[in-house]
Amino acid sequence: MWFRIDDRFYDHPKVLAAGNTAVGLWVRCGTYSAAYGLDGVVPARVARDRGSRRDLAALASSGLWVETADGFLLPDFLEFNPSRAEVDERRKADAERKRRGRNGVEQDGGSGQFVARANGHRP
Repeated sequence: MWFRIDDRFYDHPKVLAAGNTAVGLWVRCGTYSAAYGLDGVVPARVARDRGSRRDLAALASSGLWVETADGFLLPDFLEFNPSRAEVDERRKADAERKRRGRNGVEQDGGSGQFVARANGHRP
């Protein structure tokens, strides 16, 4: 899984308002959320273990995240990153494609059709 950030992030007013150390925390927490399929949610314990109170407050006041009852939410996360459901669906489709390949069936170059292979070779 990847954590995607807009290539103009460096110059965004929210980023400039938060400051470098807070933005470092934001990136670490964003990658955590992506790695665990949390759709932009960061558990409070994770954020507090990795950043200072000052940095947590700077991210909230700049709008880079929103405090929730049990942690923080990166509000634009799903604008730039796939949801857990999308990732799971993609992984499922990839696994099925690989399974078909192992069983002698492969997708015919972009047509969406599957063709059987004889002895591991295309017909």
